[in-house]
Amino acid sequence: MQPALDSLANGLPILIFYLVVVTLIFIAGLVIYTRLTPHKELKLVQEGNMAAAIHFSALIIGLTLPLAACLVNRFSLFDVAIWGTTSLFLQLFLFRLTDAIFKGMPNRIINNETAPALVLAAFKLAGSIILALAIVG
Repeated sequence: MQPALDSLANGLPILIFYLVVVTLIFIAGLVIYTRLTPHKELKLVQEGNMAAAIHFSALIIGLTLPLAACLVNRFSLFDVAIWGTTSLFLQLFLFRLTDAIFKGMPNRIINNETAPALVLAAFKLAGSIILALAIVG
C-alpha cells in the first residue's frame, strides 16, 4: 500500500501542473477563436441556435484533441507548454482556413442552418485528428 501512496504523493503535483497548463492553453484557444469569428457563438447557443451549438461543440473537441496528443508525448512541463501552444496556433490556423474555404458559413450558422454547421464541424474535427496524429508521430 505504501508504494502506491508514495507514487500518488509524487505524481499528483505533476498531474496538477500538466492539467493547469493544458487547461490554460485550451481556454486561451476558446477565447481567441471566439474573438476571431464574426458572430457571437456562445450567445447564439444560449438563444437555442442548434447550428451554433454544433459548431461550438466541434471547436471544443477540435481544440482538445491536439492538446491530448501533446500530453501523450510529454517529456516535461515545458514540452507540453511549447507543443500545446504550437498546436493551438496550428489548430486556430486550420479552423480559420476551413472558415475561409467555406465562405458564407457564419451567416448560415447565424440563420440556424444545421446541415452546413455539421459539414463545417466535420472538416474541423478531421483537421484536429490529423494534427493530433502528426503530434503523436
